[in-house]
Amino acid sequence: MIEWREDVPRWRQVANVIRRRIESGEYRPGRLLSENALMQEFGIARNTARKSIAWLREEKRLIYTRPNLGSFVGPEPEDDEE
Repeated sequence: MIEWREDVPRWRQVANVIRRRIESGEYRPGRLLSENALMQEFGIARNTARKSIAWLREEKRLIYTRPNLGSFVGPEPEDDEE
């Protein structure tokens, strides 16, 4: 469990932990980032998990999301289908 800081939003604190895990290689490319797993590990609400994932995807470009499959550690693989 994380020791929460009061001066930083929880979604940002969770996102920073995930970012560090990606950068250290603990989370390898292609790893699924499950909202449910994040909720359990950090004791957070689904909305907090979603906001963390969205920030990592949109601002940091460290993850990608595939509809109906989930969010994964990047980089996003090239589509072979045309």
